[in-house]
Amino acid sequence: MKPEPAVLQSCLLFRGKTVKEIEAVLQKITYTVSSFHKNSLILAEGDTADKLGIVLEGRIEVQKTHPTGSSVTIAHLNQGQTIGEAVLFRRENIVPATVTATGPCSVMFIGKQELLRLFTTDTDMLTRFIENLSERLVLVNRKIEILSAGPLRRRVISFLLEQAAQQASEVIRLPFSRKEWAEHLNTARPSLSREMGYLRDTGWIHFKGSSITLLNMMAMNDYIRTVPSAPGQDK
Repeated sequence: MKPEPAVLQSCLLFRGKTVKEIEAVLQKITYTVSSFHKNSLILAEGDTADKLGIVLEGRIEVQKTHPTGSSVTIAHLNQGQTIGEAVLFRRENIVPATVTATGPCSVMFIGKQELLRLFTTDTDMLTRFIENLSERLVLVNRKIEILSAGPLRRRVISFLLEQAAQQASEVIRLPFSRKEWAEHLNTARPSLSREMGYLRDTGWIHFKGSSITLLNMMAMNDYIRTVPSAPGQDK
């Protein structure tokens, strides 16, 4: 199966390339394309990380399993996003989390040695690869900032304000389900629902489905600035 060049244009690795340029790259390199059914295992935690994956179609989920057996969703990746680039060139290149298909999907895989060969002949793609790593680092830092914001109410408000800034609107759409959002904030879904109810009853937000309207961003920003971030201060 040959990937559609138009789909690869949405991948940061191929950003800026025309369809013809992408077709030329595909003719030079060795790659595979695999299809997966819903809930199929794509990569298992502990596998050798020796290839880069690019989501061509569908959506995948990345989960980290704790020693207790519970798991936390780290990320959801859509068309054009990549898998495995963060650990591909580590000395201990082990897959750090489990990757599964949330629905029917297809993934293109390029081996580590093939990527190195490609980078030596195309420095633009090497630059895009480094940019991709930088983007992932920024996302990790943002999640750390959210989780270190202290009490759950602060974390919820911080996330909502961040999404409002990213979406440039007071009416935001959640990028994932409530269950996934709770996992993102490292909390239980009922606790998240209670905080959302509080913010609604306070008159700061209104929500319906995955759409949330921020009614009083000034008060929300004041809350972030004035309420201590130490655990136990969330009233």
